[in-house]
Amino acid sequence: MYPFQKNVLDKIRLGETPIIGIGRNMGKSYVNSLINNYYAAMQERYTPKIKWQRLPGLKLQAYVDEIGPRGFERGLRETDMDPVQSWTEECRCGTRMSFNVWKFKTEKQITMFLIKWSN
Repeated sequence: MYPFQKNVLDKIRLGETPIIGIGRNMGKSYVNSLINNYYAAMQERYTPKIKWQRLPGLKLQAYVDEIGPRGFERGLRETDMDPVQSWTEECRCGTRMSFNVWKFKTEKQITMFLIKWSN
């Protein structure tokens, strides 16, 4: 038995550490550091390909097909939506209704938006 394992068992026996607190996040294993480094690198390199879905009432909703390593809402983050938001404010083309939904006044605005933001 390794010294850190003995420490953990002693603390559990004495009631200093709850059993729930022991798990993958405890310690500094090589595998943990590899996994953490992998996902940190993927977050920096991963840029989702944003697609747009028509909703009733001249609205578009952003989504991605793959949920990538991040596991966020529909695969998108607020930082993915920031450039779209700033462009719509600058060009006055559409209004952001929620995290990933934009509403437009005309079909012309939707066409202009999709020309800019469709991949």
